Amino acid sequence: MSGYLLVVNVGSTSIKSRLFTTDLQPNAALMADYGTPAGLLVEGQDIHGEPIYHSINTAHNTSAALTVVLNHWQHIITNNHLPLVAIGHRVVHGASWFDKVTPINDAILERLPQLDCYAPLHNPFNRLGITMAAECFPDTAQFAVFDTAFHRRIPEHAGRYALPDHLSDKVDFYRYGFHGISCQHSLLATAERLARDPDQLNIIVLHLGGGASATAIRAGVSIDTSMGFSPTEGLIMAGRCGDLDPMILLTLQKEGLSPAQLDDLINKNSGLRGICGDADMRSILQKAEQHDATALLALDMFCYRIKKYIGAYCAILGNVSALVFTGGIGEHASAIRHRILTGLEPLGFVIDEPANQQAAHNSDISAAASRSRILVIHAEEERVCARQILNFLDDKSDDNPRGE
Repeated sequence: MSGYLLVVNVGSTSIKSRLFTTDLQPNAALMADYGTPAGLLVEGQDIHGEPIYHSINTAHNTSAALTVVLNHWQHIITNNHLPLVAIGHRVVHGASWFDKVTPINDAILERLPQLDCYAPLHNPFNRLGITMAAECFPDTAQFAVFDTAFHRRIPEHAGRYALPDHLSDKVDFYRYGFHGISCQHSLLATAERLARDPDQLNIIVLHLGGGASATAIRAGVSIDTSMGFSPTEGLIMAGRCGDLDPMILLTLQKEGLSPAQLDDLINKNSGLRGICGDADMRSILQKAEQHDATALLALDMFCYRIKKYIGAYCAILGNVSALVFTGGIGEHASAIRHRILTGLEPLGFVIDEPANQQAAHNSDISAAASRSRILVIHAEEERVCARQILNFLDDKSDDNPRGE
């Protein structure tokens, strides 16, 4: 099979998209940021390596931003006569229904809206990307890759909440987990780095960005993860509170806060923003260097929560092959990695600080004395989506070698 795959990853404030050849070589990329009232910024590179920079000084919503991005892709693909074999979409929540790459057809399109109640902040945007891409490329097969799929083998004792069954007619409450596509890439990249098979590895993946999660992987299988029914649970994040005593919300509700206000509180105005008034880790680190008390507290709380999860997952896994840092903060904030790892030497994690300071994509920052490797892995969710779609198409081709 030869041709190109376009992968579209739609978020609530940004769109990431990449074009791959069928041998998984990245060929072009576009990223759109529309998270501020200042306007829309689209940047990337075309198939010739030429930079793309497009700024519109008017506010954009998801639909308007997708229109700009997909029009760019239409121009690139049409003008260069590129055979587009598939379009892949990252879909955040697949509940218990979807555990693998899924071809999108009319039946799937009818079912996907039923998942909006599981991830109302994410899935509607993912569906919009599917709908608009189909309008732009009506003759191209589309596929959904679900972020929860990697965690579908979490055992019931780790995945179930201590609640009665059948509390809701619309949803099943369970630890579905997220960042699964990123975790799968970290597992494969770690296996390549350590020259071992994925099913021989026990690793802890820290995906640290605006959203943050910790995942325990045993013998190549996710067995526990910090995010749960929603991406709000677990670690402290940019605007999400992470682990929280549920009585706090009930108390606030009794004091008059509406469900919408509580939703806004725990998903947008808590976490780092709630502690120090700033959700950007780069800015928080700068303020901490100037001895800002609330910034220092935010860093302490952020790293302390992560340390607790590392300790818990070490207890669950026993031997840990590697601790992986990925995501925007995990990859780029050496000071955060240092804070997290300081004091974890008894657990077998010893950092090489010069290597930590100089870490680039896919680096080993562990000292010689470290029992477990400490790796910095560049997150490549779009590549994982492309690989899964290609594997699906190859399997279908093997099942039907004559194309019938």
